[in-house]
Amino acid sequence: MYTEYVLKMAPKVLSQVDRDKHSRNYGDCDRNHWHLKIRDFSSAILQQTGLTLALLYQVDFPGNMFYQKEVVKEWAEGTVYYWKSIQLRDGSFNEYYPNEHGFPPTAFSLYAMCEVYKRLGMEDDSILAAFRKTAEYLSKHIEEKAYNQELASITALYSSYTVLKEEWIVEGMNRKLDRILQLQSPEGWFPEYGGADIGYLSVSLDMLAEYYWMSRDEKVREPLNRMINFLQYFVHPDVSVGGEYASRNTVYFLPNGLQVMSNLGNQAAEAMRQLLYRDSQRMFYFLDAVDDRYYSHYLLHSFLRAIEKVNVAAGPQQEGSGYKLPFQYEQECYFKEAGLLCCTQGDLYMIIGASKGGVCKAFYKKKECFSDYGYRVALGKGKIAANNWQSEDYVIEYKKGCIIVTGNMNLVKQKVATPILLLGLRIVSAVVGNKIIGMLKRLIILVDKKTDIKFQRTILIDQDKIVINDLIHSPQKINLECADSFSLRHVASGKFFALADIGKHSRMCYPGIDDIQIQRVFYLDSGQIEEKVIA
Repeated sequence: MYTEYVLKMAPKVLSQVDRDKHSRNYGDCDRNHWHLKIRDFSSAILQQTGLTLALLYQVDFPGNMFYQKEVVKEWAEGTVYYWKSIQLRDGSFNEYYPNEHGFPPTAFSLYAMCEVYKRLGMEDDSILAAFRKTAEYLSKHIEEKAYNQELASITALYSSYTVLKEEWIVEGMNRKLDRILQLQSPEGWFPEYGGADIGYLSVSLDMLAEYYWMSRDEKVREPLNRMINFLQYFVHPDVSVGGEYASRNTVYFLPNGLQVMSNLGNQAAEAMRQLLYRDSQRMFYFLDAVDDRYYSHYLLHSFLRAIEKVNVAAGPQQEGSGYKLPFQYEQECYFKEAGLLCCTQGDLYMIIGASKGGVCKAFYKKKECFSDYGYRVALGKGKIAANNWQSEDYVIEYKKGCIIVTGNMNLVKQKVATPILLLGLRIVSAVVGNKIIGMLKRLIILVDKKTDIKFQRTILIDQDKIVINDLIHSPQKINLECADSFSLRHVASGKFFALADIGKHSRMCYPGIDDIQIQRVFYLDSGQIEEKVIA
């Protein structure tokens, strides 16, 4: 199920690694640094590639040409030594800027390097000292906004404990774990910059499930089940997942967490696993558009860890258990805290992101038939007003088959990289270190500046049609245009190509308006859109 995809993508990942043993950068997994030389430091988060190499060496599966090849083992070990060489004094690492002291590269890379070390039977006190220093850093720092990163730090700390065998690590890890489990929504999701996101929640699932697999800590079983219960609603009938309706717009899904939960007997996880990964060789497979950085990041080693767990599953895992995913039966479920509505009526499956201003996707007879991403107003000098922004300020009203969202458009100023800007960032990062991360998040991710442009969106769901009524009011004349699928919120693992980008959604423009009422009716059987405008 997973092997074809791994074997297809593994050569791409190996090309990212400096495999020349005489190179000064031997073991560096950032090709932009060691080969292309367009970056003057190495992005440590990419050292996770070392775990991919170790698993390719260690896990036997059909077609694995890398299995037990000594040179692959040597390359994997080289990634650990290079990781140690780029560690900062406090045990943290850089991802995007020198002296950044980033949380994600520190958490994800410690987990990967500890796994390489113990899987390959390495013995080196200098490496153990580096692990200890990074574990100390993670035990003292908390990521408040991106919970997948905080969960990765917990798994990293436990993995470092299995190597170092020092009790203070478990104590620090348990403090983090107890805290974050209290913050899980009763609906099953962990927050990602103010809301629920599907791709990043799959990373959280991967990391928490991996922690369970290593520790057998029963207190995380129920949180894991709640995550699956939530995630199953966002697997689409066309074998895609996630998208613009969620907080960070992601459209990928890591398999390892599903495999762990399937091994533990969770039927929803098994149904999701069978649907998403059974046919990775087909045209337009939903993970094919992921960029090379994220294959080197956590994607490919998640596949390999899933393969490993298939090999130790309690019994044969076969399709046909009879479990139905939400798009396969009549249902309507509104997740109030997440602001997400999922509805199945006959051959229609629809998801509405109310917390994203009423962004919606519709599927009919297993194909995406319609999507609507709200509106934008270009205000000049890179400033854009948009109503498809994650916001807690929207007023949401829900009743069966209908959702109403009211609020103000958000103002976003697009940033362009320039020599002066990048030089300034270098200077700031050299002076303030990891404080630069909070500043950049406020500028490009956590933007919360409202305009005086008001909107109200009403969406009615019927078995044969979808009706969207929009009211827009502006104190001054504006040029209103329908938004496309590209979010204005910066997400590193976002904006991957999806078939929805060329799908059926409105591209209309409405110039010179101040008050406008737009009704858009999409007829499912004919695929036609009928639009009425009252200016």
